[in-house]
Amino acid sequence: MMKKYIIFVFIFFLLISGRAFSASDKSYVIDAEMNASLHNNLGLDYLKEKYYFGAIKEFQIAIGISPNTQASSVYYINLGKTYMTIGYPELAQNEFETAIRLYPLNFEYYKYLVDSFGKQNILAKKLDYYTKNRRNSLDDITRGLIYGALGNTKTEITILDEFCNNEPDLIITPAVKKYVKEQAQYIKGSENDIM
Repeated sequence: MMKKYIIFVFIFFLLISGRAFSASDKSYVIDAEMNASLHNNLGLDYLKEKYYFGAIKEFQIAIGISPNTQASSVYYINLGKTYMTIGYPELAQNEFETAIRLYPLNFEYYKYLVDSFGKQNILAKKLDYYTKNRRNSLDDITRGLIYGALGNTKTEITILDEFCNNEPDLIITPAVKKYVKEQAQYIKGSENDIM
């Protein structure tokens, strides 16, 4: 009987002390943004290892956790770039378009999108679409880049330069100006090579 009593007291003490030691002022919060970022980083690690299936799954998990924020535009871009790497530009196009919808002020996103059009051989079709269905001045970026991808660099420069003049205060404008300058140097260099 004494043995049962000692065991009971010991177990009771453990339960009480366990509760006392586990009670704390900390409360744990699940941070969706942090978890999404973690999965995105895992996807990038898989991408470095050329484990594309794992990378795609991790980017999809990141998107599933945080689908509609400015920060998640990066997850869509990473997923789209992975699709491009494995030869699925039509899937990539959707991801790039979503990234642009979530954060339309990153010039690189437009370049990725136009590259996906080029890989699908739909540049002329998309040029017609963006010319007829211009929603805002940012569509001019896509239109200009399409002209460049079609080999008409002078028209590309003209459209992008007009964009810069019409939208001098947008965050994206300095990147577009830099690109225009690079393209102008390219044309100038090409013309000098001919002479």
